[in-house]
Amino acid sequence: MHSKAWFDQYSIENKGLYYKLSLIFGLFFIVPVLGFLYFAVKYEILYDDYLPLFFVTLLIFFFFGFNILRRLFDSIHAISKNVSRGVAEDLPRTSTAEKVNEFDQIIQAFQSLECELKNKLQHLDRKSTELATLKELSDLCYMTYNSEDLLYLTLERALKLVDADIGSAMILNRPGRDAFIIEATIGLSEFGKKGTEVFFDDSIARYAVLNKAPLLVENIETDERFGRQARARYATKSFICMPLKSMHDVIGVLTISRRKAERIFTQADVDVLTPLLGSAAFTYDNLSLMKENETLRKHLISLGMISRSITSSLKGSELMHALFQEMKKNIPFDLVAILGFDANNTRNLTVMDYMSFIPVTFNRGDSFPYGGSFFDAVIKQLHAVFIEAKQDFKTIIEQRLLQHEEAHSTLAIPLKAEGKIIGVLLLYNISQDEWINHVDFINLMSDHLVEAMEKDRMLGAMIKRDQELETLRLIGITLSSSMFRLAEMLSYTMEMIKTAIDVEAGYLLLIEKDALTFAAAFNFDLDKLQRIKLPQGEGIAGYVAHRGLPVITHQARRHPHFSGIVDRETGFTTRSILAVPMISQGHVIGVIEILNKKEGLFTAEDEQLLQSVATSVTIALENARLYEETVAMAEKERGIRHVFQKFVPKAVVDKIITGSDQDGPIIEEFKTLTLLNIDIRGFSPLAKKIGPQKTVAMLNHFFSVMGNIVFDHHGIVDKYLGDGFLALFGAPAASADDADNAVLAAREMRQAMAEVNRFCKSQIDAELTIGLSIHTGEVVVGNIGFEKKMDYTVIGDAVNFVFKLQALCKEWPNDILLSETTVHAAKSRFDLDQIGLFEIESAREKLKIYRLVLNA
Repeated sequence: MHSKAWFDQYSIENKGLYYKLSLIFGLFFIVPVLGFLYFAVKYEILYDDYLPLFFVTLLIFFFFGFNILRRLFDSIHAISKNVSRGVAEDLPRTSTAEKVNEFDQIIQAFQSLECELKNKLQHLDRKSTELATLKELSDLCYMTYNSEDLLYLTLERALKLVDADIGSAMILNRPGRDAFIIEATIGLSEFGKKGTEVFFDDSIARYAVLNKAPLLVENIETDERFGRQARARYATKSFICMPLKSMHDVIGVLTISRRKAERIFTQADVDVLTPLLGSAAFTYDNLSLMKENETLRKHLISLGMISRSITSSLKGSELMHALFQEMKKNIPFDLVAILGFDANNTRNLTVMDYMSFIPVTFNRGDSFPYGGSFFDAVIKQLHAVFIEAKQDFKTIIEQRLLQHEEAHSTLAIPLKAEGKIIGVLLLYNISQDEWINHVDFINLMSDHLVEAMEKDRMLGAMIKRDQELETLRLIGITLSSSMFRLAEMLSYTMEMIKTAIDVEAGYLLLIEKDALTFAAAFNFDLDKLQRIKLPQGEGIAGYVAHRGLPVITHQARRHPHFSGIVDRETGFTTRSILAVPMISQGHVIGVIEILNKKEGLFTAEDEQLLQSVATSVTIALENARLYEETVAMAEKERGIRHVFQKFVPKAVVDKIITGSDQDGPIIEEFKTLTLLNIDIRGFSPLAKKIGPQKTVAMLNHFFSVMGNIVFDHHGIVDKYLGDGFLALFGAPAASADDADNAVLAAREMRQAMAEVNRFCKSQIDAELTIGLSIHTGEVVVGNIGFEKKMDYTVIGDAVNFVFKLQALCKEWPNDILLSETTVHAAKSRFDLDQIGLFEIESAREKLKIYRLVLNA
């Protein structure tokens, strides 16, 4: 050992560069020089003249060669130091090489760099693989819209990244989130079939969902978090469960394991998978949003088509089938049907319409009692019921509508209008998941179906009402044109009733001396009927005449007031009856009775129509009876009008006549009127100049023109005031246009002055100037005076104000002045010019006065 140590100490392998340089110098310079000198002395060649020159030259070359070699070794030594210093900061190094062997030190440094470079290259290769995987996944977003493909490819790439061979992708179900559904699987065989449900509470994956963080299990048998051994489905004791996190929540998990039990997963594997799964979850979320948007777009298109269908001319089955077709485009079902309440029996449901893609066991119009069935629960609870077909149905309606070989499930949805259920919608072979996914759309469709049903109902009611109105119109025409042919009129009316309500028979009875006699009939021998006298109170007709109330009975022979006398006399069989009274001035004068409706049962609409007909017939009978009284009253009215209309406005005459039978006189009223006062300027000097006779002629013409203008604009002339008059607008009947009418009348009066002045110029060789004032205010209007002399006139502050306003007209000849209240009361906007303020009384606020600007 001592000799080996001594040998290692002096071995050239363990020496430095400068030691080796000195050795090289000795071997290549000193030894050859000494040898040359030895042979030069021995063989006496030193005396040669050129030998010293040669020797000096050789020494110079040796010296330069040594310097070059020395610089080279200095460079190598510097490189060794720099490399050693740089590598020493990051890599471990050998102490021996650090002391003596620069070449070994350089080799070791480069070997360390090579090793580190290999590690970096492996790391870069791994990162490159990750980036390539992410790029593939990113590219996949543009190539596929299938979330299942995305999950499978994500699982495949994840297994590749962590060198695993078993995994699954599971998505939480919606909306319950109480189970995972396996959407993609690799290597799990029977434990991981696609579509398998794994209950949330039984799965270790729930920890990844609840914590929203990756779950790394190195050994499940020793992991204190779970306390249970590995199951076959996990494949190994070590596995990773990564959450798939969307923008808002965790949507599922990705589980990964290896068949190689000796290899365990580490945090590095989790870090490798994190960006991949983040991108996958983001993409899955985007695909889900795209699907939702596409579904919403389809729903909006269908809802638009449905709205247009409802507002179109489609009706009945055509409309329903158009709606069913749009539903089919968005909801997967095999049969859709609408059930409605039976018009004749509300305890039954009737198949109103349906559209089927499978054989059916029912038809349109089929009616079934629904008591005690699933449909009863839907109607009572007012919410949808999902019905599985594989069960023992007890009721007839369930057996006929739900028990079907190709019907695996049925969704029953209540149809509500204005808070009341009007029917049930059935969707066959739709899964609960599809129901949940489309619940909003299904509810909207239900609302639109209700609208369609209501539209059909309203159209049917409208058509029926139009028919009824047409019937009433024809009956009215007949009644108005046959006032003195009562027998023909009543016979025609009964025929119209037969057509409108579609019954087997009917008759009309009138009360004569406390008994009912047959006046008209159809499908009966009237002569036989007229031999029958029904006392009031006997039979259903007698009961109706006595009580004055209509009667509907669908089982006539069981009715307590049914007599059967008509059936015995005519051989007719009465099953159902609708009877209504004919009432005039609070007294029953007859009864109309119809028998045995051909289709369905008598309804409230039938009763309403027959009552309307009975009213029309009653009016016709009363008109015939009161005709002469009406003629006499008309003659009396014409006489009254002829006498009084010369002195009292027409409206007042109408009121007197209509109130002539009342005990008291026409009472005074407190009303808001518009008052118009017209006055001739400079009348007194003019009257003196032309004399009384021409003054009267001139005034009569003036009042005639101006008074007719007042009447044309729905006003009345209240009182003549010598050279003018006061007109009222709004009495005795007021309207919203009273102020407008007054202004328009004044404007027309102003325009009519040209014609009046032409007359005055020709008759009295003079022209008139007028003043027009208009004011709106509260007055007392009515008969003012005493018993022997009364006038229909007005009194109040507004009357005084319109006369005071007339005084301002002196400054505005032939102009029209309006008070502020009239301007506000008028609906129209006139061209006005404010001329100042004026007060009615000193205690009240002033009013603005306007001048009506007339176009030239």
